[in-house]
Amino acid sequence: MNIANNILKHNLKNVYFLMGTACGGKTTMAKELSKKYGFIHFNDNWNEDSFKVWQSLLDEKYQPNSTKRKEINWEEYFSRSVEEFLSDKNDNHGTNEQLEFSIIELIKLSQTKRVIADIWIEDWDFLMEISDASRIACLLAPGEMIIRDYYQREDHKDFTDCIQSLKNPEKKFETQNELFRLGAKEMADKANNYNLFSIMRSDESTIENTLPLLEGHFCLINN
Repeated sequence: MNIANNILKHNLKNVYFLMGTACGGKTTMAKELSKKYGFIHFNDNWNEDSFKVWQSLLDEKYQPNSTKRKEINWEEYFSRSVEEFLSDKNDNHGTNEQLEFSIIELIKLSQTKRVIADIWIEDWDFLMEISDASRIACLLAPGEMIIRDYYQREDHKDFTDCIQSLKNPEKKFETQNELFRLGAKEMADKANNYNLFSIMRSDESTIENTLPLLEGHFCLINN
């Protein structure tokens, strides 16, 4: 049975979505909104118990991409060209399958509390059908800023260390840098094409000047 998107939308009316690029500030702002307004901050691994439930449910019949993961040869993986990365339809590693689980979790959590969701949704047509533009915000960063900041973050250390351990890491980093540039442009174009509220991060951006913009868009002030 497929659940119609309008029914999902009705049941997700207490969910606010933060979309955008890496280093755009999604996690930071989700935490700030949660702290100030008592929102539940939900991401794909929103708590350890929930993620364990997702993993325990995996079934090859229903989640073929997620269950067919194998030990990745990182040398081969990161040796691919930009074009190969972009054309690999299996790069989502089951994220669309996990999205189904996340949507159900969001519905459960949002029945009694408001939720700020920082999750990956590839299909924005689907996003626009299950939510409203007034409950979606895009937090963006320019490609060069992503390249400058991404590898410095502690939560990306495993990614950086992995590439550093491979042959010719400089070339592999440059491939990732080009993917960051292309991804940043694609995300900004998407936000524009869907006419969604967006904030482009700069070196002058702070929590103090970004939070009021989100509060205004989400109509949270005095609410």
